[in-house]
Amino acid sequence: MTTVLNPKYTFDSYVVGAANRLAVTAGRTVAETPGAAYNPLFIYSGSGLGKTHLLMAIGHAAKQAGPTLNVEYLTLDEYVEAFHAAIAAGQGDAFRRRFENVDVLLVDDVQFLSNRKEMQSELLRLTEALQGAGHQIVLTSDRPPAEIADLDERLISRLSGGLVVDMGLPDYETRVAILRRKAEERGARFQPGVLDTVAGLEFANVRELMGALNRLVAFQAVNDQPINAAAAKQLLGASVTARGPVTSSALSWPT
Repeated sequence: MTTVLNPKYTFDSYVVGAANRLAVTAGRTVAETPGAAYNPLFIYSGSGLGKTHLLMAIGHAAKQAGPTLNVEYLTLDEYVEAFHAAIAAGQGDAFRRRFENVDVLLVDDVQFLSNRKEMQSELLRLTEALQGAGHQIVLTSDRPPAEIADLDERLISRLSGGLVVDMGLPDYETRVAILRRKAEERGARFQPGVLDTVAGLEFANVRELMGALNRLVAFQAVNDQPINAAAAKQLLGASVTARGPVTSSALSWPT
């Protein structure tokens, strides 16, 4: 029913910058002391900016801080499917009891609650039960609770009652740090200035940034030679657009 936490998605492998520092700090806090503060913790951002990584990092840290804790991660769709399967099998009450006994519940992609009135009622009831028992719930979405279409006002209030925090697009310095970290993890070496140049290009999210790194790694592997900054910029030119000066103040992200 629930998804196994990806062992690579930890706080140690998460690059922190100005755009995600508050979310990471809040995540560490709830992992160390579940239910004591920021409950629920609601994290939102655009696609590909690290919500799932952060959510799983919270799970790993919570397990490390409390090895006996019952920590579960699942997507909203997985929760919905499991609920309907339980109802069909006449095990609705057992399903509810199971999740009420989770110490740290991590729910990804709750924007898909839109127009699902029955599941909104279920999540409201579950959130109230977990809070009442001092258990932690952390949720992610691509938008804040108040902007999820047709979401019950009571659920909006409940989900907004802890801490709602957003994660923005990483600035230039953070993009450089991400590229260096990921290149190091892959054992990839680049000439001076290559990753700095790539970080100065325009990307919609971190996922696209990783796609650019993959192209550079593949290019070097196929050609069996290092790529320089000018060639890297030319190689990536078909999919990304060069900015002006690579400074944080010069960034102009697409909407």
